[in-house]
Amino acid sequence: MSTDKVHMWESQYASGDTSWHLDTVNDKLIKHMGELVGNARNGEVLHRTILVPLCGRTKDMIHLYNQGHTVVGCEWVDSVCAQFFTENNIPFTRSQLEGVEGSLYQSEDGRMRIFQCDFLLLSPELVRTKFDSVLDVQSLSSINPRDRKQYVRAVRSLLQDEFRYLLVTIEYEPFAHRGRPHSISYNAVKELFGSFSNLKFVAQLPAAPPLKPNWKENVFSMISGTEDRVQYWQARWATGQSQWHSQEPHKFLVKYLDDLKNGQDKIRIFLPMCGKAGDLMWLYNQGHTVVGVEGVPFVVEQFFRENNLEHDKTSLEADNINGWRYRSKDGRLTIFACDFFLVTPGMVGPVDAVYDRGALEAINIPDRIPYVQIMKSLLGKDFRYILNGYEYDDNVFQGPPRHLPRDQVFNLFNCKVSILEEADYSWYGQEKYNYQGPMIKVIYKLTPD
Repeated sequence: MSTDKVHMWESQYASGDTSWHLDTVNDKLIKHMGELVGNARNGEVLHRTILVPLCGRTKDMIHLYNQGHTVVGCEWVDSVCAQFFTENNIPFTRSQLEGVEGSLYQSEDGRMRIFQCDFLLLSPELVRTKFDSVLDVQSLSSINPRDRKQYVRAVRSLLQDEFRYLLVTIEYEPFAHRGRPHSISYNAVKELFGSFSNLKFVAQLPAAPPLKPNWKENVFSMISGTEDRVQYWQARWATGQSQWHSQEPHKFLVKYLDDLKNGQDKIRIFLPMCGKAGDLMWLYNQGHTVVGVEGVPFVVEQFFRENNLEHDKTSLEADNINGWRYRSKDGRLTIFACDFFLVTPGMVGPVDAVYDRGALEAINIPDRIPYVQIMKSLLGKDFRYILNGYEYDDNVFQGPPRHLPRDQVFNLFNCKVSILEEADYSWYGQEKYNYQGPMIKVIYKLTPD
């Protein structure tokens, strides 16, 4: 049962304090309708069964109903349900719910229904259907944050095996506002939905009135499945959650460059999951040949634009890869914009050295073995490899960066592994990730046996 109380919402409606209510259809629904219902093909007519939690009197339901969909809302305040049907001139019936306190309001054709009850008490048995789609515009942001997990469990129980979900949330700086609407970050959304849906970050927009203009409205799309790994990082970059990024060369790259050069004047060096790191231009300006891989194309575009570096852009379609190759005019700096796990030795070519600032610790833990296999396939015979890792209590913080225990590093790579240094980085965990426990930074050097 919700920790919020129905009388709280009743009093807001009674006082006319309904600033969240729009007299028009939400523009985010209109713009992203395809994310909610899918795109019709070959004249196909799409009729979906759509759930609208905490619906109030939203015009979004009328818009969906008029397009032929079956629309089911849930609203706690009894008078609001009756008002919705009356003001939209929809004849309806009202009946008591069985086993739950509340009523069912239903149009004569059965395609518009509102369950007047606590949303957290909805179940497949009560609604007698499962849903193709969910439209959630600020509902998740409206409930008490303590109820979020129970809310998502309730929604999940009502979904078809194949589903679509359009979610709009609010985000603002911590402690900038108290009370509804509650801020919710991309990471929090991912934690709530990521285990059963493929979460895609669609857009971040200035909040619409009456919300504060310095707040952000985040738009997410979900379909059944698991999250695409590239989408995760695209969302992090797009929402400004790129705490790892620095325009300056990484201090351990500078410190251990001679180890990577291995006595050579110029080397061909590989930077996995490189972003637009300052490491790239620093190495390039020293005359080295630099190759990187980055999953988010707009980040690569930004890199070349911000550094005024003339380049060619070539599709990777010939390699059966959805992505692009960006290469400087002199050929000494190349970044492949694609999923790292699709990279082949034929694309990259052999490399003398690798600087892994945080790629291995950024990826999902089950992907570590495939990652290492790809890295081995790229290495030249006399390679040098510098690897950064963090160690911390992953029962408290799950990253990224993810906990990378040293025994795993020694076991993953079939080569000589030595520790160059380790340092207390607890301050970094607190400053960047609000992790309050001890954190150790470990720098490894990998060389052939």
